[in-house]
Amino acid sequence: MDTRTAKILARFKRQVVFYGQYKFAFSQIENAIENTEILGEPLCALLYGVSGSGKSTLCRYCEKYHSSDPVVRRDDGTYVQLPIFYCEVPAPTTVRGLIGNMFSTLIGQEPKGTVVKLTHQLITCLHTAGVKVIFLDEIQLLCVTTISQKVKLDTLNWIVTLLNKSGIPVILSGTELCRDIRNSLDTFAKRYPYVAELSNFRYEEHSDSDYFTVLKQLDSAMYSIAGIDKGVHLYDRSIAAAIFVATAGNFKTMRLIMSDALKSCLQRDGPCELNLADFHIACECISLRDRLADENPFALELTTNLKTINDYQEKVNE
Repeated sequence: MDTRTAKILARFKRQVVFYGQYKFAFSQIENAIENTEILGEPLCALLYGVSGSGKSTLCRYCEKYHSSDPVVRRDDGTYVQLPIFYCEVPAPTTVRGLIGNMFSTLIGQEPKGTVVKLTHQLITCLHTAGVKVIFLDEIQLLCVTTISQKVKLDTLNWIVTLLNKSGIPVILSGTELCRDIRNSLDTFAKRYPYVAELSNFRYEEHSDSDYFTVLKQLDSAMYSIAGIDKGVHLYDRSIAAAIFVATAGNFKTMRLIMSDALKSCLQRDGPCELNLADFHIACECISLRDRLADENPFALELTTNLKTINDYQEKVNE
């Protein structure tokens, strides 16, 4: 891949689209951060949803959104601050393992000691680094997919202890398995009044639907960033329906198909024109676990794809 193509694809990947669910999820995270500061106690948000729905992307966006100049100059010297602390939960892990991973990110080493001692040291490090918000991603690996109910409760109790002693809001993000974790512990639930779900898209053809809103914005970004002269558009009914059949509305997989189609367009000799063949090639190259048809949907008629979508959504709604 040439340098120009790589830069275009990287820039396209960074495009964030705020549609209905995404706007609400972002507002819930903002509510947690703002009200913690206003009310003086940690009030947090839980973000959950299917894999590939954009949770980690939103966490990373919030990290950049709230980032400021990390260098702080004081009378006694110059310090590097970390106002937003993002950490992905390692797998497999325990509370001790998570604390160790957080230490590795903060100071590049893992101290030893009991969980109580390590928690105290962690809070000191967080305050020293000027951390204002913590994002813990893939939290289901610690709170849900455990072999013991005791381990799960110990984890939730540790998060509550971290919140109470540090005063720093902890935004949790995980798969749909996290949907009901607030029901497991009342003290935990009280610290997490803000909840948002990100799901796969539904196929709805009206222009202001979440699905077509995303397609239009990404189409505009794709044409602008890549300097495409002409061609098919993501929001064309035939393309939009085929993308949905290929992905069952999973955002991450949609983005992958778009990226590969764009790469095919950029690497072809001649005018920069996006066409149906680019999407057909992309779909052939990617192993699509959730696709709704055995055949390549970009080789099928629109009516066939629309029927497939309708049958699928009726089954989901049953």
